[in-house]
Amino acid sequence: MAKGRRFVRTAFVVLLFGLTGCSSGLYPVRGTVKLEDGTPLAKGMVIFEKDEGGKSVMARGELKPDGSFQLGTNKPGDGVPAGKYRVLINSMDISDVPDEKKVLPFDNKYLKYETSGLEFEVKAGENEFPITLARGRRIRR
Repeated sequence: MAKGRRFVRTAFVVLLFGLTGCSSGLYPVRGTVKLEDGTPLAKGMVIFEKDEGGKSVMARGELKPDGSFQLGTNKPGDGVPAGKYRVLINSMDISDVPDEKKVLPFDNKYLKYETSGLEFEVKAGENEFPITLARGRRIRR
């Protein structure tokens, strides 16, 4: 009888890990992007990048009209490997205007990893990252 219970418990644990996706090494990452005044950023893409030991990982998620996003590494929404990431916001503006001259609802610094100042750590389990962006600075002439 004890063997039967052990088998059932073991089968349950294996099934549980299979259903939660832990065996894939990808963890759910969701969040919202809003401007300082609370207005959601309704268009664009959030991009996470990790570069450890010569292996680069990039995850991305398109913004929905309410400012929410869900990241995917291999396909939309499939999750992200654990680790520390730097983050940028892509405006999805495909015009020929250089990034630093684009008129965006947020500061242009968020267009590059080197200047965004956004960094997050993805951990095993559910991850929720609210992002608040400063408004763009106007250049006086």
